[in-house]
Amino acid sequence: MRILYHHRTQGEEPESIHIAAIVDALCHLGHEVLVVGPAPVQHRATQVSRPSLLARIKKAAPRLLFELMQLAYNGVVHRRLRKAIDDFKPDLIYERYALFNIAGVRLAKKRGIPLILEVNTPYAQAWAQYYGLYLKRLARWMEKRTLLSAGHIITVTEVQRGMLVEEGIPSENISVCHNAIDPEWFDPARHNDPNLRIALQLPPVVVGFVGTMNRWQGIPEFPQVLTEVLGRCPDVGFLFVGDGEFRAPLEAFCTAQGFGNRVVFTGRKPHADIPPLVATMDIAILLNSNAYGSPMKIFEYMGMGKAVIAPSVGPVVEVLKDGDTGLLIEPGNVTQMASQIVRLATDPELRSHLGKAGRAYVSANHTWRQNALKILDIQPRLAMARARLAEGSC
Repeated sequence: MRILYHHRTQGEEPESIHIAAIVDALCHLGHEVLVVGPAPVQHRATQVSRPSLLARIKKAAPRLLFELMQLAYNGVVHRRLRKAIDDFKPDLIYERYALFNIAGVRLAKKRGIPLILEVNTPYAQAWAQYYGLYLKRLARWMEKRTLLSAGHIITVTEVQRGMLVEEGIPSENISVCHNAIDPEWFDPARHNDPNLRIALQLPPVVVGFVGTMNRWQGIPEFPQVLTEVLGRCPDVGFLFVGDGEFRAPLEAFCTAQGFGNRVVFTGRKPHADIPPLVATMDIAILLNSNAYGSPMKIFEYMGMGKAVIAPSVGPVVEVLKDGDTGLLIEPGNVTQMASQIVRLATDPELRSHLGKAGRAYVSANHTWRQNALKILDIQPRLAMARARLAEGSC
């Protein structure tokens, strides 16, 4: 089968990881995939990409201007997709949803090609809440029209399915595919390297975080966590992998408190470097997360067999069972986070149990191959529905 994968991202993590992993899984299953988008994506990138031109414009431009640019970009998308459809003649269009992006579903409908829309974020709802939108009413109207026009929708959490149903999207037209891993790549045995722990000068017990160091991850609250844990556990240290607006303040705090030799910051790393770094950790943490998205780091932590502590937001509760495959805390609760870290730091048997159970769970239930098979299972139903519709119009 020929699948045209359309996205409008700039190839930035974690979006690029998701795109590349799905494309790779579809290709391994024997299908031909053409990716159409504004920037290339790399599977297991070995270098950190520089911010794209569009990303720099997005950061610098007034929000209203950028929203208008996103609307105008539909013209570019229409031309690119039209040419790709003419040349590639796809059996299926798989599109990653983006704010104000309606060209794909309109062109698919016009050409009679089944389209599956992957919704990782209901942007008109989420951005209006977290960032603010000038064209809020237009964004909501376009989002609903796009969702209703798709042949089928894949979203990444049950929470998001519920949000879309509340917007009037039929539940039977929505499937849930959480984020996932390749268990052969995220394998603790494959990436175990004692020399890396030595090179990073890590202590006997390592608590680790991977991701963007922003407010949504709870990074501003980490000084209290560090103070309590490091004061109670002399053999424990922290490893932060990533970058973001709150990295510098946290580093400055650690320096001022004399924590420098027990807290290591690596900065942002390419995705190929993540498994070895997670392998050096004993406990992997996430203090907070948004209420609708599927945090990829949870699956990667579990895939590497780490004892995970995570917030009890809906998307996390969908995949992590408290006391079995990880430990849950109230979102952003620094006292609970510190207590659970101390608990795991002093109980290696519990760490081992949680790590083994977590890896077994994600390996059995959340792989990119399984997600690709779900996509392929939907396509014949859409093709049959299209055929019946065409027969009825004759």
